[in-house]
Amino acid sequence: MSVSVDQLIPVTTRINPAGIGFANFGSATMFSPSGESPSGVSPGDRRVYSSLSESGADYATGTQTYQALNRWFGNIPRGRQVTVYTYDQDEANIADVLNEARDKFYWYWTFFTASVYSNGAMVGDISDWHLANDSFFINCQTGDAAAAIRDINTTTDMASEFTSQGFRRTHTFTHATDPYAGIALAPWFASVNYSAAASTITGEYKKLTGVQEESLSSSAVKAMKAKKVGFYGVVDLQGQTDNGRVINSITHSSFDEYIDSVVDLDAYINAKKVRLYNTIANQPNKLPQTISGQQLLISESELIGEQYIANGYLGERQYTDIDTGLQRFTRGYEILTQPEDILSIPNEDRRDRLAAPMRELVFPAGAIHGVNLTMDIF
Repeated sequence: MSVSVDQLIPVTTRINPAGIGFANFGSATMFSPSGESPSGVSPGDRRVYSSLSESGADYATGTQTYQALNRWFGNIPRGRQVTVYTYDQDEANIADVLNEARDKFYWYWTFFTASVYSNGAMVGDISDWHLANDSFFINCQTGDAAAAIRDINTTTDMASEFTSQGFRRTHTFTHATDPYAGIALAPWFASVNYSAAASTITGEYKKLTGVQEESLSSSAVKAMKAKKVGFYGVVDLQGQTDNGRVINSITHSSFDEYIDSVVDLDAYINAKKVRLYNTIANQPNKLPQTISGQQLLISESELIGEQYIANGYLGERQYTDIDTGLQRFTRGYEILTQPEDILSIPNEDRRDRLAAPMRELVFPAGAIHGVNLTMDIF
């Protein structure tokens, strides 16, 4: 009888689990009222479309849902995919609609039809919901609402109210006649690949496909600047014009954050959470509460920092060291936690199986939207 090699060389096979993946910051959901639903679709149902023609099989060109999707799919770059979620148009609490949808799936960009955009109370509830739910809302305003926003003497319009409330995950975009112009800006951000080099963008000065540029008065521009509202305008200089540029791509944030500031930070935080979780959860044995265990967390966190330097979100800067008060140079992030910090964590944290707290300084690269020029003439 022969001796099996398995008896001499027993092999234990371990397959590393995948862990969790990064959030999809290109995902979008169009909330469509039940009155426009195709046959067989009820409130609470959702369908995913990859093109305008595909969605057009369910939504006729005259529907508000189709017209809104036209801005998502019709732009260059175009939106890759969108989920259309049908809700009961008689639902009084729009936040309940959003909560019901979020219980079923995740998305980042949120769009509605004109009947909702024209309802200031609903738009306020939607903006409030987005503050706490890690998604971004494009608030499209047209007609009389846009006129009120563009009036420097009006302070009771929704944009003024949203700015006073600091809705940092809401961008209000106005157009006199196009009810969905702002949606055309979202595909620019949805196309960002955070794993690619130099991939992050700013919304400022972007071109929008299918949206008519507007020549606006200086008073209207001043009002929108003050109220943190975007528009698609004309830039001119001594008779020469640049027709159609997104201007004032800022949110209603109390911290004066532009759209890219909010979206990129959301992506960075998500990437950190995913990397740290997978580092802990995917250990074949365990991650020990030792210097080596803490060092692994620091190293994995540094990988995300380097990735976000490469994609352009983080950038070099001079800053004041909070411990020494001295000026220092950074490439874009500084992890303050040291591997040895794990040795002195409280007994309560050790019993709770915690690592030493991770502390980090983050320095976004920002974006240049203008320049001051001084000339000395000799």
